[in-house]
Amino acid sequence: MVLARLKSKAKRKLQPQQIIDLPQLDALLDVPADRFDAASEALAKEFFRAQAMLNVSGYRQLMAETANPTVVGDMPDVRGTAYQAELRRIPAMDRAEEFRMARRNDFVRGMVRRGLVMLKFSPEQVEELLHKPASAQVEAVSSTSAKGRTKLDREWFVRLLHQYEDLRNLYVEGALYIVLSTVNRYRGLGVDTADLIQEGNASLFQAIDGFDWRRDVRFRTYAQYWVHQAVLKMLYNSARTVRVPIWVQKILGKIRKAQEAGRREGREPTSTEIGARLGIPAERVEWVLATRRYAVSLDAEIKHEEGSSLVQLMPDESLEPIPESIQEGNLKEVLADVLADLPEREQRILRRRFGLDGAEPQTLGEIASELGITAERVRQLQNAAIGRIKKPNKLRQLQAFVE
Repeated sequence: MVLARLKSKAKRKLQPQQIIDLPQLDALLDVPADRFDAASEALAKEFFRAQAMLNVSGYRQLMAETANPTVVGDMPDVRGTAYQAELRRIPAMDRAEEFRMARRNDFVRGMVRRGLVMLKFSPEQVEELLHKPASAQVEAVSSTSAKGRTKLDREWFVRLLHQYEDLRNLYVEGALYIVLSTVNRYRGLGVDTADLIQEGNASLFQAIDGFDWRRDVRFRTYAQYWVHQAVLKMLYNSARTVRVPIWVQKILGKIRKAQEAGRREGREPTSTEIGARLGIPAERVEWVLATRRYAVSLDAEIKHEEGSSLVQLMPDESLEPIPESIQEGNLKEVLADVLADLPEREQRILRRRFGLDGAEPQTLGEIASELGITAERVRQLQNAAIGRIKKPNKLRQLQAFVE
């Protein structure tokens, strides 16, 4: 087993309110793995007695000052993002630092667990709170103020909770480079690279909770599994409305690269050429390309038609099609039959006023000029004619055309 031991012999007796640097904590925990739990328990009692604190921010600053930003192991090229430039300023953990951070996290998590037990939280509540951010932990601790007296100094314990979160953040920051190596494999599959990075970064917290440094396995090896699963889950759930197997999406990504290479050569490659380049049958290439179907919002605007959306072009299936809605019979013949009983002048007024002969409807003034009467008289004759048409026997003839 490779154990990075620090040989300094630090005393276990802590002074009240003592500030412990992380290298000092490493020295205090510098014991064989089989004795770590006992040593950690004894040191935790000293921390609680002295109300000692850790200098996490000082260690973060020290690491930033001593790190070489130009040398970061396994840093893949993620083009088009400013994230990589920011990440190069954060020192990545080497094997020894992974080991030290795992022991520190193990120790501080044990102290937090010890304090929550002293506050009468159940084992289930303790495990749940250990995975929550400091704000939720502080809120839970504050709500226990009326549950009896305890020797635990709540104000000091709240500071410890924030330090636990700071230490975990420092742990994750040192492992952020692990995420990019996985994200680089699944770019261009329908999910933005930044979203994949964010999902992978969040999975590092799960890796921290499950990692056991006693097994002499590198944290990066263990964390890559969690990052890989998180990225795949993101692709499954977010890449498309209709989910496509991840292996199909991976082949599709390779096909796109082959197509781009062909276009750079001046022409669009055929399915046979793409298949030969990728080592898969042309039929498989065509089948994978057929899966490239994306959902389009019905509210999407139509180009060159301001204010119009795609939904306005979709047929309303709840309405009866126009050909089927037209009733049998000749409307012109029925109108002639309905108007036959009216005086000739009233028939002329209705035909011209409403364009029943196919011509443009005329105004009352135009009809009055043609008939040599006033517009008011035309209106009176029109209303009288309409009143006769509204009789039940005539309405039944027209009812089939207005339903």
